[in-house]
Amino acid sequence: MKKIMCALLCAAFMMTFTACSQNNGSSSSGKSTTDSAGNMTVDTENVKEGSYDLSFTKRDSDSSYDESGAVTIKMEDSKATASDSSVSVDGAKVTIKKEGTYVISGSCKDGKIIVDADDKAKVQLVFNGLDLTSSGNAVTVKKADKVFVTLAKNSENSITDGSSYDEKIDDTAVDAAIFSKTDISFNGSGKLTVKGSYKHGIVSKDDLVFAGGNITVEAKSAALEGKDSVKVKDASLTVTAGTDAIRATNTEKTDSKGFVYINSGTLKLTSGNDGIQASSLIRVDGGSVTATSGSGAENGKTHSEGNFRMDRFSSSSDAADADSNKGLKAADNIIINGGTIEINSADDGIHSNNTASVKGGSVKIATGDDGIHADKSVTIDGGTVDVTKSYEGIEAGEITVNDGKISVVSSDDGFNAGGGNDGNAGRDPMAGDASKKLIFNGGYTYVDAQGDGIDSNGSIEVKGGTLLVSGPNNGGNGAIDSGTSATITGGTVIAIGSTGMAESLEGSGQCTLQSDIDSQNEGTSCAVVDSSGNVIASLNGTKLYSNVVVSTPALKTGETYKIICGGTVSGADDHGFASKGSVSGGTTVKEIKLDTENYSNGGNTMGGGRMGGGNMGGGDRMGGPMGGNGSMGGGPMDRGSANNNFSAN
Repeated sequence: MKKIMCALLCAAFMMTFTACSQNNGSSSSGKSTTDSAGNMTVDTENVKEGSYDLSFTKRDSDSSYDESGAVTIKMEDSKATASDSSVSVDGAKVTIKKEGTYVISGSCKDGKIIVDADDKAKVQLVFNGLDLTSSGNAVTVKKADKVFVTLAKNSENSITDGSSYDEKIDDTAVDAAIFSKTDISFNGSGKLTVKGSYKHGIVSKDDLVFAGGNITVEAKSAALEGKDSVKVKDASLTVTAGTDAIRATNTEKTDSKGFVYINSGTLKLTSGNDGIQASSLIRVDGGSVTATSGSGAENGKTHSEGNFRMDRFSSSSDAADADSNKGLKAADNIIINGGTIEINSADDGIHSNNTASVKGGSVKIATGDDGIHADKSVTIDGGTVDVTKSYEGIEAGEITVNDGKISVVSSDDGFNAGGGNDGNAGRDPMAGDASKKLIFNGGYTYVDAQGDGIDSNGSIEVKGGTLLVSGPNNGGNGAIDSGTSATITGGTVIAIGSTGMAESLEGSGQCTLQSDIDSQNEGTSCAVVDSSGNVIASLNGTKLYSNVVVSTPALKTGETYKIICGGTVSGADDHGFASKGSVSGGTTVKEIKLDTENYSNGGNTMGGGRMGGGNMGGGDRMGGPMGGNGSMGGGPMDRGSANNNFSAN
């Protein structure tokens, strides 16, 4: 293994942690359709994900009310007035005691609204030009079945709590500007600004639902928290949080609670810690999510092998937050069916302690660590994934690309099937791990990596699609690096990079070609053409390269091929890829007669890319001394295929 020294150091210090992984099932129910952009639209009154109820009720979205039959409450600085005895008034403190609709307006510098009704009561609070400031908590729901906060049309409303207070409902600490012991739902078309001066902005100890309104929340700690769930549909949320922007915290019933669901709407999240955190599931079906966490990718951590820690998922809204600066973080599953997601995070862009899947929509990530990380598996079935900056692009124990358009830029490995919550702990650091898999069944994947381009502690399987790799320019890494095997049975691959640790693919029913070439400069195109001058695969190098790996159905044994560098390829895309056309100009750096199904001339393949478990070469496969055209140095010591930062790092 080319990373022996690093792996041995890691093995000496590793500890095994157990990740939170409660619900392995992932199934959707309810009527759903997919639009032209790949976004899933669902019947929001009957949507499920396994045992999670993601539904919105009709009343969640219903912002209508009969003003003539409603109770009116007028807030003033020293007093409040109400039109019905269902409201008790004590100075500027009002207590709502019965089911009904209450229209609240006015300005108050130190007031309070309390809902303390029957536990079967449904209460509608209509904010219609309300400016409420409190020296303590501003709005408290002590008891009701459910409270609906309607933001009246064309209204502007604001809620601000005090900077310090000690209030409780029974044994539950009240720690948010708007605090509810029961379900609370926001709707309407008006505006609401909430300032959590003490800790949080809006907290529900049950479900927190946003089904309308233009809502801005600024909080010293977490901004929006629903213990059982946070659900968003047709709302505009602008959130600035000292810790987490949105979180669901139920860690006791994670088979059905503790989830965040985004159906639609616009979310702009800026957080000191995580953008969205869930103790079980995060699912995004549509809408627009923009998240900046921990001051963004430029504030990412310095990577070192000793950075071992484990994030936790808080079950208490007043617990101190761990130092986690991720975009989307879930203890179980993350599912992206559609929508537009843009993440700029100091830590992982998308992080799951179990599985993550992208089925549609658009995901764009700039991160100081992993673009997408899951301890168990990452699956991409469609949509667009664009990791513009990362340490490692996509990492999991098993990674499968079935469809979609993927682009990854990384300062270390582009794809890494290692990861998991314990890295290589307990394993021989010089052996492969058959449980780790990197599989390409389809789609279009582009990788620009300074470390290994595609790296698996176990196997790499290419069965279809297009895979382009602009790999490393240092001899300690390779464009392709497997622990046990690297095979291709379909699809198109062109991978260019350094020679020192270059590895080819083993074709089965499809030919492969690997060859060292003279070193080519950054920005130089590489094209493989047949004897008639037809391009079968091409790619632009983003850095120095001296090795080329190609496999396509067009390669045939007995035929002669040329590798031409520096030419102009007709019809090439933004990455310089084309599978047909011609090359004008350039220099022929190698001419090869493909006399075997798997041709290799150069590189440093060692039986699956690891020192143990394989053939030490044969023919020219060793490529000369360790390092070949490159060297074992040429860059910082790689940390090995596994992340070794454990489950939530």
